Amino acid sequence: MKRAKRVVGLAMAVMMAAGTLTACGGSSSTSDTAAAGNAGAADSGSASGGEQVIIKLSLSQAASEPPAEAANYFKEIVEERSNGEIKVEVYPDNQLGNERDVIEGMQLGTVEMAMTSVAPFSSFVPEINILCLPFLWEDKDHMYAALDSEEIGMGFADEVEAKGFHLMGFMDLGTRHIMTTTKPINSIEDMKGLKIRTMENQVQLDSFSAFGASPLPMAYGELYTALEQNIIDGAEAANTNYYSKKFYEAAPNWAMVGWNNDLGICVVAKSFYDSLSDEHRQIVDECTREFIDKERELYTASEAECLELLKEEGINITEPDRQPFIDAAQTVYDQWADKVGGRDKIDAIINFEE
Repeated sequence: MKRAKRVVGLAMAVMMAAGTLTACGGSSSTSDTAAAGNAGAADSGSASGGEQVIIKLSLSQAASEPPAEAANYFKEIVEERSNGEIKVEVYPDNQLGNERDVIEGMQLGTVEMAMTSVAPFSSFVPEINILCLPFLWEDKDHMYAALDSEEIGMGFADEVEAKGFHLMGFMDLGTRHIMTTTKPINSIEDMKGLKIRTMENQVQLDSFSAFGASPLPMAYGELYTALEQNIIDGAEAANTNYYSKKFYEAAPNWAMVGWNNDLGICVVAKSFYDSLSDEHRQIVDECTREFIDKERELYTASEAECLELLKEEGINITEPDRQPFIDAAQTVYDQWADKVGGRDKIDAIINFEE
């Protein structure tokens, strides 16, 4: 199947809210905080009259992970191209609040922009749940092309805008596999009854139920301790955060199933985006495209690099037959078809060609 590479840019995020943790992040870093709230957005919008526009860019990932690295690149090019009229403050590791806090803050006007995992964002825009379904993508090229298209990914713009956000696009947060504390996963039969942590997303819960597990939604910040204390038997993650968060110390079995590819949705509070001058909006749009290109490139490289580092750590890597997992996923498609626009819409993603 011919898939065209197409990487569009998008994403940024920001906020000023409270916090806990999220579903894909790591360590902390320091950033300056600035006054937020509705007044902050209004002041930013009037920057053409001399006020500096402040963009607080919030991420759940650790400062060492690809999204944060790409965010620093975004900061550099925005500030340079705006001649300092726009200042970007990067806040990794949920410093401004967990993902749900951030999303709610955008709706309240206290947060300008955010990049969150699609899974928690789907609580606000349920149509996005279709992108959480298992085994949607043939490969990265297929995924990027579909997400950047008006027919699939960018086709959610109206639904997203109706909830108070401007859709910039989608980031790559890695192909997801399964870690376990004691029992290696050699086949889908080994999943039976295992308590597996998932994100707080019903599609993920239903997916792991279909795989035979007993899924348990849990805050990301509680995951390491839950693994260490055997409260749960395992979790799902990507090579990058499995390594960077050292989950392999507590869960040294790594089953490379590739059941899903986590996505980051990049949105800007609509009120803030609309308040920008035409010139500033163009800079933000163009730099965000480059931001997304950079993040996707960095994350893909990181997945390969971290796998090699995991091998050096001596973890137990298995490669179960994926077909039984794919077969089990069909029941999840049937379960969710009516909720996400019909089975035809799911098939349109799976069979997407540009």
